[in-house]
Amino acid sequence: MNLKLLASDYFYDPSFKMKVIERDPELPYPLHSHDFFELVVIVSGKGTHFTESNSFPLVPGNVFVITPGLEHGYRDVQDLHLYNILFDNKLFEESFYDLRNMPGYHALLRIEPNYRNDTGISTLMQLTPAQLAEILPLLEHMQLEADSIETDIGSQSQAFAYLIHLLVLLFRIYAEHPRKDNQTIMRIADALSYLEAHTDRPVNTKELMELTNMSASTLNRHFQNATGLSPVEFHIQRRIEQACRLIRASDLTMGDISEATGFNDANYFSRQFRKVMGMSPRQYRNNRTFWYR
Repeated sequence: MNLKLLASDYFYDPSFKMKVIERDPELPYPLHSHDFFELVVIVSGKGTHFTESNSFPLVPGNVFVITPGLEHGYRDVQDLHLYNILFDNKLFEESFYDLRNMPGYHALLRIEPNYRNDTGISTLMQLTPAQLAEILPLLEHMQLEADSIETDIGSQSQAFAYLIHLLVLLFRIYAEHPRKDNQTIMRIADALSYLEAHTDRPVNTKELMELTNMSASTLNRHFQNATGLSPVEFHIQRRIEQACRLIRASDLTMGDISEATGFNDANYFSRQFRKVMGMSPRQYRNNRTFWYR
């Protein structure tokens, strides 16, 4: 039976799930999984990252994400030096949901890990030596602050600030310097970020086809593989999430919220809200126990 690592074993504070671990050297590690995200940055040395179905060589500058539940491990390591940044994605999704407007967010955290695992093709992000040198001080400072959370007031906020800084930097690099073999990943990431940025109206398939330069069938197939949803289903879900944020943060009427999220028919809005959230918009507003689940 393979190891399963739990968030409760790694995070000091259950309300702040973040930890930085430097491994120098990283030792061979058997197949294991965990219930949190893991961002891996390879600093030096080499080795092999493997799952049950495939394996990939690791070199300095590789950056990749291990999603919750994926069994993986390390072997054939030679002076492998890496950083593991462990975090719960919900840590920043609520307050920093504009990160999801960045194509690199979807490419690095959502699409590339699934694409790599499903196809067996290595599409790991590769930093240049200069880019790696730029992020190393961030990793060092982040680790220092994260290790001081229990004793130093302000360390939690500072560690979180370094994490956001690092992620934005990586998302920008990923989108601005795409690999030639990950064009499909970036096209779907562009579609996802476009949908995230337009929660105030419906977006039709033709818009996404023009954006991604894909046919409707190709777009739908790759989008479904990346998200488990069709573009229409995904966008409705995101618009309902935006409606939830407006309910929590404002006194707008349901009619105003419906209009602000592109549902011009209040009855249709209510049906879609119930389908996604399992309750009506008014029930959601009146029951705050559901607000941050």
